[in-house]
Amino acid sequence: MTRRPDAPARGFTLIEVVVALAIVALGMMALFRTVSDAANNAAYLRDRSLAAWIATDRVAEIRLSGEFPSVDETEGETEMARQRWRWKASVSETPVKGLRRVDVRVRLDGDPEDTSLAQATGFIGQAMQQASATGAGGGAWQGSPAPNQGAEAQDEGPVRPPPPKRTRSPGTNDQEGPEE
Repeated sequence: MTRRPDAPARGFTLIEVVVALAIVALGMMALFRTVSDAANNAAYLRDRSLAAWIATDRVAEIRLSGEFPSVDETEGETEMARQRWRWKASVSETPVKGLRRVDVRVRLDGDPEDTSLAQATGFIGQAMQQASATGAGGGAWQGSPAPNQGAEAQDEGPVRPPPPKRTRSPGTNDQEGPEE
């Protein structure tokens, strides 16, 4: 079969191919940038989560130390998830006597000192610290043991009887009312 001279040629011209490749290249660049941004955001969120854990851990350590903290600033470093972290704890007075505020800021070891990835704030009361140091009150659990801890555990305190069972007569509803 021969081509007729007046019939248009079939196929793509070089300009059409170049334009199509340019459009595909722009789409691929946008896709790669989106994937790269998502990976960077995931790493940033991971670092913020780790920094928040470190900050709350440091507040808990100060609370559990058993000592009422003095008003000052302390710094330190720790390692978590194969990274070095720097923390700074600031203890300040509050308007309430015997209550201190603790602010802990955490940053990666190489980051500038005026930045932080996370901050945790806690309050420590002097009465609570004294009670936990002596073992009375708020320190350890002083309540009754779990019901299945053995016979020696059952000697503490009165035993509460089980609640009465509800019975239902046929043709009655579940609404409670005065007994007749």
